[in-house]
Amino acid sequence: MHDNNMLELARRHLPRVDGDALHHARNRLAETGIARLGFLLPYRVKRALAVEALTLLDHHRQWGDLLPDAEHTARQQPVDLSQQEVDAHAGCIPQLYDCEPLRDRLSLVAAEPVLPSPGSSRYTVNRLHHDGAPGQWHWDDYAFTLVLVVECPPLADGGFVQTVAHTRRDWDHADIYRTLTRNPIQSWELNAGDLYLMRTDTTLHRVHPFVHGRRTSVSMTFASRTDLERQQPPGSTAA
Repeated sequence: MHDNNMLELARRHLPRVDGDALHHARNRLAETGIARLGFLLPYRVKRALAVEALTLLDHHRQWGDLLPDAEHTARQQPVDLSQQEVDAHAGCIPQLYDCEPLRDRLSLVAAEPVLPSPGSSRYTVNRLHHDGAPGQWHWDDYAFTLVLVVECPPLADGGFVQTVAHTRRDWDHADIYRTLTRNPIQSWELNAGDLYLMRTDTTLHRVHPFVHGRRTSVSMTFASRTDLERQQPPGSTAA
C-alpha cells in the first residue's frame, strides 16, 4: 500500500474508533500500565507497518553481510534500527508517528496529552533472537511507548512481555531487584499483529527470554508534559 494511502486510511479510521473500547483501554492502562489497542488501527495499516519493518531489517542484514568478517557482530545480537535509519529507508512508520489523530486517541487512553518525543529516537524497529542477549528489566526515558508486534514466538517458547506497574523510575537502575521482590509481576501473551500502549516511565518491563525464533516490533516513543519540562538524560530503551 502506498504510504499516503495508508496514512489516509488511518486518518479515516481513527475518528470512528469505538468510545467504549477507548474507555476500557484507559482503565486498563491506569490499572496495569499496559493497554491492548489492536482496534486502534485497521488491519491493512498494521500490515503495511509490519511489511515495512521486515523490509528494513532485511536490508540491514544485507548491509551487515557486506562488512569484512572481522567487523561482523554475532548474527543473533539484538537489532535496533535507529530513527535515522528508518527515516532514510521508510515512509509508513514516520508518517504514522506524525499523525495527529493517532496522538489524539492515545491521549484519550492515557488521560493526558501524548506528545511527540523531543529525543532522537522517536521510533525504532527492534529484533530479538532466541539465542541473543535476554531482555533486561528497565524503565524508559519517556512516558509512553506504542508497540506493534510484527513477529513473536509462541507462548510455549517464551517471548511474552512482563510488567510491574506503578513503580518509581530509577535512573541508574540500582533498585530493580528490590522493586521486583516488593511488587507483583504481570505477564502478557502477545501475538503478531497486536498493538499495545505502555506507560513506560513508571512500568518496569522486559521481554521474557525465549527458546526458539525471534521477536520483531515497531516501537514509537511519546512524551508527557512532565517529560518536556525536565532535562532529558541521554539514551532511551524501547519496550
